[in-house]
Amino acid sequence: MLDLAMLPRRALLTLALLAVPALTAARAAPEVFVAYPPEGHRVTFDHVLLEGSVPPGAGLRVSGQPVSVGADGLFILWWPLRVGTNDLRLVTTLNGQTGTRTLRVIRTATGPLPATPTTIDRKSVAPGVAYEFWDTARDSPDERAVPVSFRGSPGGRAAFRVGSGPWTPLREVGPGRYETEYVVPVAARLEEAAVTVSLTGRGGRVVTATAPGRLTSTGEGPRTGTQRPGTVRGLGLNEGSNAVTTLEGKPFLYPRDGMTFTLVGRVGEDVRARLAPGVSVLITERQLDVTDGAPAPALGGEVTLDPAPAEAAPPPPAAPVPLLPALPFTPLVPANTPNGVFPPAAPGGALRLRLPLSGARVPFTVAQEGEGRRLTLTLYGLGTPPILPAPLTDPLVARVTAEPVALGVTRLSLDLTAPQLWGFTANYDGDDLLLTVRRPPTLDPARPLAGRVIVVDPGHGGTQFGGAGSLRVPEKDLTLPVARRVAELLRAQGADAVLTRDADVTLGLYERDLLAEARGADLLVSIHANALPDGRDPRGIRGPEVYFTHPQAQAPAAAILAALRRTLPDLGPGQGLKPGADLALTRPTTQPSLLVETAYLTDPGNLRVLMDPGGRERFAQAISAGIADFYTAELKED
Repeated sequence: MLDLAMLPRRALLTLALLAVPALTAARAAPEVFVAYPPEGHRVTFDHVLLEGSVPPGAGLRVSGQPVSVGADGLFILWWPLRVGTNDLRLVTTLNGQTGTRTLRVIRTATGPLPATPTTIDRKSVAPGVAYEFWDTARDSPDERAVPVSFRGSPGGRAAFRVGSGPWTPLREVGPGRYETEYVVPVAARLEEAAVTVSLTGRGGRVVTATAPGRLTSTGEGPRTGTQRPGTVRGLGLNEGSNAVTTLEGKPFLYPRDGMTFTLVGRVGEDVRARLAPGVSVLITERQLDVTDGAPAPALGGEVTLDPAPAEAAPPPPAAPVPLLPALPFTPLVPANTPNGVFPPAAPGGALRLRLPLSGARVPFTVAQEGEGRRLTLTLYGLGTPPILPAPLTDPLVARVTAEPVALGVTRLSLDLTAPQLWGFTANYDGDDLLLTVRRPPTLDPARPLAGRVIVVDPGHGGTQFGGAGSLRVPEKDLTLPVARRVAELLRAQGADAVLTRDADVTLGLYERDLLAEARGADLLVSIHANALPDGRDPRGIRGPEVYFTHPQAQAPAAAILAALRRTLPDLGPGQGLKPGADLALTRPTTQPSLLVETAYLTDPGNLRVLMDPGGRERFAQAISAGIADFYTAELKED
């Protein structure tokens, strides 16, 4: 072992100089950066989006084939895959140096099984979860239907049976895909009965398999499920984790604390609730308190309008908003905030329509219709409809109607004198259901944004990287500078612009929504960059898109989209407006809420605009201009 301390200084210098070429060569070896897919990624498609970068000026080969690389080192490829394991060897060269990386991508087979030998894919056999029926006498045939299916060898004869019952045929609906439905008989009494399927192959061989899910039918009658106190945050967040879904899994309604349901069975970990005859939904049982017996019937009382409160004085200039901390997060709006009451800063007060329901908290949906000119409450389980005195007078109200539309289903509609653009909620307030509608703000013609509270949300942050950044900058670090600049531009026009985050911190989706509620926001704009899912060819898909759920957000969404297209024509037109989005940041109703997908990270040209400081300035200018255009148009409408 050489003891460097024993060598003279000149010898040490000679050794250092001799070491320089080796160290320089080691540092010069170019690196292959793969942003997507991750190592060991599994896909069912015949291509994968392969994206990343090498040092500027370097070349790249993938599995021996030369591929196109930009001057900045960017590559975004639509790479073919064979069934099974694909070890992609990426080799980059620069100045005579070579860097390599091997990336494993696995393509799983999705085609039919071989015709012989006769086989059943046991993992595919359904029902995959247990079904329980407590009140079949009042269930419709559709509510008593259990899907039975499996994947097996094509061209066979398939059948199933429940318990020791008779065999019933299944249809081959596609090569090797066998399906049917079993309708539980009303009088059936089942106790974890097994569902067995069989397949007779072309050569006469018979194979069988048993589904994981068992069937139980007791006839013991309904139970009551009550939404647990404190499980619903805010006034109009509509959290996906609380969603009540259809039997097919689509969102149906968002519960409120204390809302009661008539429970009539289970499907896996969910309980099934009957809202009205023939109308069933699924609810995660952990959000409910379950008791025996059906809920007490609810009676509709007389609909009234709460007296309009005195208009509050304009709020003082807002103090700088402190950064929201990383999770765990203390809600800015406590779960027990009085329902239907907007923060005091809500401009112009609010219209409050009150519906007594004899202390019951029945399930309901609320929807905007007719370009925002109508709010419709659909209530389930009312024994008697609401009573409407005549008239209900308010400058914002054109007409209120209430009528039964089906057995157990009542619809209360509020027609407005102008499109409703500013926010609404429906919540329980003591024994009453309270529909709250924000009135239009008073705008200053000289400065339409003056006093408007606009929450600007830079997407992702902290541990949430967002879309893969092929040029080594993830989505979270592209959205933050754009959002900061948008806030600056809005403040210069008199707006109270609030950032949900002003640093690289982790922040939950609903914490962003809660901040907008707590600040009495006029508008919530979330800024993101788009990317494609597996199976989508990225070539030619580019440009901005703006997502929103409720019609009240369409006008600001359209104004922002128009400004993006006007300011950044080089992005491409994109797919434009995306109404009816089921996103955490667009579902809130307390203010118009929208999400801007500025550009596609999976398009080379779009990505380069986002990476360029001048490009990010143009994005910020466009978004702020679109917001200003929206408020200016509102002045012209008035």
